Amino acid sequence: MRKLTLIFIIIAMAITAPLFAAGGKEKAETAKVTIWHSAQGANATVFEEIAQTFNDTIGKDKGIEIEAIYQGKANDVLTSVNAASGTGNLPDIAMMDATAATDMNHSQYLVTVDKLGIDTSDILACGISSYTSENGLLALPFNASALLYYYNKTLYDSLGVNPPKTLDDMVEVMKKTGTKDRAAFAGVPATFELTTLIGAQNGLSYMLNNRNGHDGAATEVLFGKEGTYKTFLEKWKAVYDTGFYSPITSGVTAEFTSGRCAAMLASSSNLASVINSVSGEFEVGVAKVPMVNEKATGGTVISGGALFSFTDSPAVKTVLEYMISPDVQAKWSEATGYVPVSTKAYETEAYKAFLEKNPQYKVAIESLLDSNPGLANVWVPSAYSVYYSFQSNIADVLNGKDIDAAVSDMVAIVEGAIASYSAQNN
Repeated sequence: MRKLTLIFIIIAMAITAPLFAAGGKEKAETAKVTIWHSAQGANATVFEEIAQTFNDTIGKDKGIEIEAIYQGKANDVLTSVNAASGTGNLPDIAMMDATAATDMNHSQYLVTVDKLGIDTSDILACGISSYTSENGLLALPFNASALLYYYNKTLYDSLGVNPPKTLDDMVEVMKKTGTKDRAAFAGVPATFELTTLIGAQNGLSYMLNNRNGHDGAATEVLFGKEGTYKTFLEKWKAVYDTGFYSPITSGVTAEFTSGRCAAMLASSSNLASVINSVSGEFEVGVAKVPMVNEKATGGTVISGGALFSFTDSPAVKTVLEYMISPDVQAKWSEATGYVPVSTKAYETEAYKAFLEKNPQYKVAIESLLDSNPGLANVWVPSAYSVYYSFQSNIADVLNGKDIDAAVSDMVAIVEGAIASYSAQNN
């Protein structure tokens, strides 16, 4: 009887073994790729739709699933990544901006795009340059953007005013568009805006040495000794002195969309949301960033963010290749205002038709394509602290501080950040 029972058990195990094996194999073949992202509002909806489309198509065929997890703003994502480093809890991919590059360039956990073996021959050259260091291509450009001059086109047209080409022009325009109840311009520049306002001077200028920290860690501040920051401050003080300038550092977009200010500087990534917020109250116009002076012919620095990888796997490579594909980049651009990083996206008939119907979206693209390819965003330690320091420094000048003293103070702040970082990492 015992022998008979044993035979039945052996037979049962033989029958069920393939089922367990099949189940185990199916689970092993499904790879989850986690992406920590910073997309908010309508942009988050589009990003999640892009991820879901992958899961329903390519991912379903290849057994790969994207799990998109919102982690806050770009600086919050960087904070989370730094906190997770070394704990085994890093995501496979993280969406971060250029302020993360200094830390990531020295991270032992980062997997470069070169190591993943992704073909980037169809990616915008300025996008590749913006995330390339002495260690290779750190991240894959994804949510690329350009700084734009947003203006109330309905108002400008009614006054026979064109968007300014230089800051001197901007002074004259503001005198015509500002009133007691409406600011002609709102917002105080910070690092984001200054990468263009300083970088475009003299055809090409850097704020820091080593190509703004891309060709090795920055060791020297250039915007003081080369006079580019002083030149900007002198022109910006004249903008303020029109009496129609609102030096606010938050809520700028709301002021613009409500009609309480006539112009602002903002990323092209805000274009779709700004147009939707205006709701037809007036026509939104966009133009290239006004040059500091006639010699500032360098153009506009590519901004936005990129996808940094922390896992070297075929699944991650497949997801990243999907993210930079022409169709995905076109969809992302149409829904947000970000610039497609894939040059092939511009060749699709659908995207061409979209640009014809929405000419505002062309401005950011033309700004980047017409720019000096050597322009690069700034990789500076303590990036967010420096960001707010620039705003405070500029505000001090607007309130009467001596410009030379302000330049010296700002140089000292950045030099301090560089020295502190160097001491901690050497």
